[in-house]
Amino acid sequence: MTQQTATKTNGEVPNNYTLCIKGDCPKAATCLRHVAVGMMSSGVQRWSIISPAYLAQTEGECPVYRSAEKVQYAHGFVRMIRTLPVNVSEMVAKRLIAHFGRNVYYDMRKGKRPIAPAEQEIIHTVVAECGAQQEVVFDSYEEGYQW
Repeated sequence: MTQQTATKTNGEVPNNYTLCIKGDCPKAATCLRHVAVGMMSSGVQRWSIISPAYLAQTEGECPVYRSAEKVQYAHGFVRMIRTLPVNVSEMVAKRLIAHFGRNVYYDMRKGKRPIAPAEQEIIHTVVAECGAQQEVVFDSYEEGYQW
């Protein structure tokens, strides 16, 4: 499940986020799939979990491990686009629309959709490649889990 399609319920845990109930795992304390178990409301009737039988047969690094470290999401870049020269802002918009699609681009630009760290890097790269001299500064920032 990706950030843009996640429906948040019960605090921050998206609906149908796959959880891990293997408490004896050496990485349980730092795994988002296990940490999220403690975030679930007692009112949730059903959980989606990783099969304990599957986990028992895996060796080495866990194939479903997800870091519980929060990352910085950005929101909006309307102010940044407005500070660019017109020819540069048009080029940036065209390239970002080609990469993300029109709807996602405008939702990210307006701040309606959080911009994940990897997406922020794409925006930084495109802006620099289009010849902008200033640093990319998003309209606002927030910390969150990378579901």
